[in-house]
Amino acid sequence: MMNAYLENMVMTANPVRQVIMLYEKAIACLEESAEIMEKPQQEPEDLKRKYEGMGRATEILTVLDATLNMEQGGEVAKNLHEIYQALISDLIRITVEGDEPQTLRKMVNILSELKESWEEVEKKVYGKPQATAPAV
Repeated sequence: MMNAYLENMVMTANPVRQVIMLYEKAIACLEESAEIMEKPQQEPEDLKRKYEGMGRATEILTVLDATLNMEQGGEVAKNLHEIYQALISDLIRITVEGDEPQTLRKMVNILSELKESWEEVEKKVYGKPQATAPAV
């Protein structure tokens, strides 16, 4: 039931809201991974969730990057591409080299600021933010 609700919510969301929802999910994944890294003792299940969260965030950033329209987006698209690529590179490096919760926290801040910018765009284009459930 919940999956059908979420699927309907995503399918009926305006394109800007869909981008915002992707940011929300990436932020949630990175926050969970950072919290796990900060635990004094990590259980095998924690490690699985940490890497799944970082992997999911990487997938979302890859999708966001792939959907950029470089021709129409101009300088903004170019800047977003560079940000997404830097974040993906950091996630890959952390996965290989080890825990860096402070880097994940910086990523959360960057993505939060970008999400706020998209929310401003949504207000300008659609008049008000679209009501959606929090990222699950």
